[in-house]
Amino acid sequence: MRQIGGYFPIAPLTDSESGYLEALCPEEGELRYLMSGRCANYLALKDNALSDTKKVAYVPLYTCETVIAPFVKAGYSLIFYDFKKDMTPVFDRSVLDKISIISICGYYGFSRYDRDFVDECVSRGIKVIEDTTHSIFSKDGIYPKCDYVVGSLRKWLGVAAGGFAIKTKGKFNLSSAPIHSEHIKMRSDGLKELTLLAKEAPSPEVDEEKKKASELLWDSEMLLRRIFDCQESDEESVNIIKHFDYENLRKRRRENYSCLLENCPRSDKFSIVFDSLDSETVPSHFTLYVEDRASFKEFMEERGVHATTYWPVGPEVNLTGHDDAAFIYNHVISLPCDQRYNREDMLYICEVLSQYIR
Repeated sequence: MRQIGGYFPIAPLTDSESGYLEALCPEEGELRYLMSGRCANYLALKDNALSDTKKVAYVPLYTCETVIAPFVKAGYSLIFYDFKKDMTPVFDRSVLDKISIISICGYYGFSRYDRDFVDECVSRGIKVIEDTTHSIFSKDGIYPKCDYVVGSLRKWLGVAAGGFAIKTKGKFNLSSAPIHSEHIKMRSDGLKELTLLAKEAPSPEVDEEKKKASELLWDSEMLLRRIFDCQESDEESVNIIKHFDYENLRKRRRENYSCLLENCPRSDKFSIVFDSLDSETVPSHFTLYVEDRASFKEFMEERGVHATTYWPVGPEVNLTGHDDAAFIYNHVISLPCDQRYNREDMLYICEVLSQYIR
């Protein structure tokens, strides 16, 4: 059976360096490679905290708990901003005198936040940190006046340590922490095993080995949640990031997303969150709202299409009185559209969606 989605294997690399992340860093700024996105966030927040006496962060209500954890660990108080169902942030001007930093994000590659509001934050001396984990390859995926650009490439390619942090005005005022060798070994071993197994013909034995490798990667994630600091990346991961074919990644993802938009059946059982593709966006996933998410996920998985929920409600999030944000959490699910796949694979996803409707 065709298998679409899941952890990325380690991909072939180009001979020359792409210089992609380096090109995003201003000459007066600094780029660091970190062990994960939350390590990158934590490094940026610790650096900012050196001169931030207020330490009140304006953060998204719809987010991953691993995005919020670095703010908590760095000692920031949190004020959450709401969302509309189309994943447009709802900013509240009344917080402008209270906050010292705002965290923004372009969800699934689509940047829909109000840039005029963020401009006003900048004019008031409020720092801007953008988590570009979803939007790093979109042409409008980075707000031009960011103080910090952070993220992870683990949702884009097979790499043990995918974190990066850019300080746009000056250098970081503190050192990165040493790499956590146990976490990196677990990540690296799991990815290398999955890369080898991807070349094997499907069988119950191969499926069992893939399951074990996936469990090792999940165990490494649970370990990371306990031990993350501002740990640096490992040499092998940095080499992968520097030598990956990003132009093919961007081209193939846009082509795959366009194919899904064109051929996805319409139904009252699900709806497409971002139902058009502008010239700026490189999508991370094909994201839907589904009425019965549990049955949808089971149906897709049985037919070889991996469906992922980003994200469960984190411990800091209170959805009381936030109906649209609650709707997002309760109905959102994402399907793959990445560079491993082609038009034939996308048409297969659409056929499975048609089967689900029937």
